[in-house]
Amino acid sequence: MKFRMIQILLLEALFVMLGATSGGSLETILFGINVPLTGSYSRQGEDELRAYKLAINRINEQGGVLGKKIVYSVKDTRTDAEEARKNTKELIHDGAVVITGGSSSAEAIVQGEECQKAGVIFMAALTHANETTGKDGHRHTFRWYIDAHMSAEALSNELIRQYGKNARYAFLYADYAWGTSVLDSMQGVLEKAGGKTILKIPTKLGEESYIAPLLQAKLAGPDVLVLIHFGKDMINSLQQATTLELRQKMAIVVPLMDVHMAEPLGPEVMQGVITSMSWYHGLAEMYEGAKEFVELFQKKYRMMPGSGAAAAWVDIFQYADAVERAKTFDHFQVIKALEGHHFKLLLDEEYWRNWDHQGIRPTYVAVGKKPDKLTDKWDLFKITGVYRGEDLAQTKKENPVQLEPIP
Repeated sequence: MKFRMIQILLLEALFVMLGATSGGSLETILFGINVPLTGSYSRQGEDELRAYKLAINRINEQGGVLGKKIVYSVKDTRTDAEEARKNTKELIHDGAVVITGGSSSAEAIVQGEECQKAGVIFMAALTHANETTGKDGHRHTFRWYIDAHMSAEALSNELIRQYGKNARYAFLYADYAWGTSVLDSMQGVLEKAGGKTILKIPTKLGEESYIAPLLQAKLAGPDVLVLIHFGKDMINSLQQATTLELRQKMAIVVPLMDVHMAEPLGPEVMQGVITSMSWYHGLAEMYEGAKEFVELFQKKYRMMPGSGAAAAWVDIFQYADAVERAKTFDHFQVIKALEGHHFKLLLDEEYWRNWDHQGIRPTYVAVGKKPDKLTDKWDLFKITGVYRGEDLAQTKKENPVQLEPIP
């Protein structure tokens, strides 16, 4: 696995060196891609990278951006925030006009910090913590992905409907920016409705065994167990919860799901799991833009794109479109072109809020299908609820963001 990733990175570096130096020649422009190709969230990083390549190739086939061909440099964050920061500085030094990527909110937050200092736009991909477009938001950061508050608001409707307002909850959560953000949002919404938290246990990012905290949850006997884990961590914790037969005693909620976490576990484990999603490939049946993306992705890679890939696709096309509309790569002019902009790409009309740069679009609640209901190995979920972004997103009063002024 490590040798394969080294090969990928060497090939990407060679491609950039052949196409551009110091940010690009007169004919090229450099995009920086900073994703986890190793570590707990590597599956999501690889998924994003596939979509980045697909989007960039498609734009280049259509003539590039302002007549310039896009070249790109890929960095491996290793699912580590400080590695992501170091990579960001290197990409800025190399002349990237935009940086995108990340599969953890800790990575996204530090990339946003460095991009703000340097005056480079950061199109955050897979980041779910409220802080990304909240207290740690910046003028140069944009986030299309849903946030923890949106997931909590959407999931609470499903949980209250199924288990009542006074249900008892136990939480296992990843002990870093994303996990605490989701925990705070879920607790806040559910307890306001009357729910009770009877247990909450922090876990380390990259943990392999969750047996001890899961046994504590089993002894506590909640109505609902919430596993705030992602990537390989979620695969481990949910598999171990199933092995310990917790599923027979309590409902299982995974607040945020991606198909590349679910597919390795399969329908036997995923059935009945309640989750929220930023995007799902099944939406191709409803939206022309999603259909085109899924078909292109599947033809190229022989697999379905996850929500990280969807975010990567949107980020590249939205940045390129903003540059075309601004008629310049100047970062302040591109920011102005993005702020408040309405567009259709993978869904119906959605938009970037101008005061926090959060993408406003639906949040989906889904449940894992029974094995006999699947049409193929990717058809793992049934969408049970669709919630409008305007109804879920934090208001100005709720969101502490203060974006830097544009000169």
